[in-house]
Amino acid sequence: MGGAYIHNVSIPKKGDLHYNLETEGQPIRFENCELRGSRISNCDLRDVEILDCELIGMKINGITVEDLLKSYQHLKRRM
Repeated sequence: MGGAYIHNVSIPKKGDLHYNLETEGQPIRFENCELRGSRISNCDLRDVEILDCELIGMKINGITVEDLLKSYQHLKRRM
């Protein structure tokens, strides 16, 4: 997938050319992927789960996930 440019991808809805009742509402799954250095922008990531992944250096809107998690843990301890 090196250099791949994936864009304008969505899950087909009823009435779309590629709609398939058997796959309706099934999310996309990525497993065992090397995404180091990749960029995800202007995407709908509602309800996305990230499990058992290496997150060092990963940023969300310019803030490292490590810093976000540290802030969360700090706030959680103060409650």
